[in-house]
Amino acid sequence: MKTPLPGYNTKYEWLKLNVFIRWDPSTKKHIVVAFDPKPHITNLLIKHLADTIHSEDPHSIYVPLAQLAVDVQEDAVWRIRDAVRDVEKSRTAKSNSAELRLSHVHDLARHTIHVNETLDLTAQTLHSMIEYHNRFADRPATPPAAEDTDDDGTGSRSIRTTHQQQQARYDRLRCFQGAIQALRLRSVANKDRLHNEIQYSFNLVTQNISNKSNDIHQAIQSDSSVMKTVALATAAFIPMTFVATLFGTQFFLYRTDDGSWNMSDKIWIFFATGIPFTLLVAFLSYSYHRREVFSRSLLCLRQNRDSDCGFLYKDY
Repeated sequence: MKTPLPGYNTKYEWLKLNVFIRWDPSTKKHIVVAFDPKPHITNLLIKHLADTIHSEDPHSIYVPLAQLAVDVQEDAVWRIRDAVRDVEKSRTAKSNSAELRLSHVHDLARHTIHVNETLDLTAQTLHSMIEYHNRFADRPATPPAAEDTDDDGTGSRSIRTTHQQQQARYDRLRCFQGAIQALRLRSVANKDRLHNEIQYSFNLVTQNISNKSNDIHQAIQSDSSVMKTVALATAAFIPMTFVATLFGTQFFLYRTDDGSWNMSDKIWIFFATGIPFTLLVAFLSYSYHRREVFSRSLLCLRQNRDSDCGFLYKDY
């Protein structure tokens, strides 16, 4: 069985309640062997079993053992519940604290899963104990001792007492079985509440990331507006830059003496070289872009992500 330590701080301990029991009919004693118990579990075993270790009833020890298992499991479940309640009360809308809570809550959820597992095992063990007890109770009764017989010698007093003891023990075992089932429901509720806290913290973190993304998007839009303004200003001066560059070549000559312009008959060389180079640069840029699209398409196909590569096929 697993139980968080008091003042839950992610520390816990496993409590082993592995017990071997044998009843010796010749001495009317129970032999109890506990494997690697914690010191306080040993003390609890001695406390619960002190009154039943010497008994003529081989099943009298079932009740204190079941009581011990219920007590330990109840303590574990309610410690988890207290920790869950502390998490719920510390809830805040600040995403930074939500990110810190996620690790803590996930760790607590792991402990809850382990508690559920041990509760299921305890329920199965109690079911087996009740089933075995009922099988033993259905056996034919042994002949009563002389002091247990009635005046008519039928022994009904002994049979009646044994039946009452078996019925009382059966009722208590069923009560403990119901208690374990109730603790299982409480533990499931703890798990659901933790899941709710995990979703809440995750939504806060996601919302914070979304807000930061919006801030980044607005900053990018602001930078884009600035770049657009710079691009428009640059585009406004491109025609004048072209004209100034063209008239700054040696193909045009301005005479200061008479204020006339002379154009060389070799002006065609400017266009014969400028236009092909412009087309070559445009072709190289287009080819590089198509090569990048083709490379990404091959990568998608190798990773078997055909649905994600549809837009690449369209571009290509």
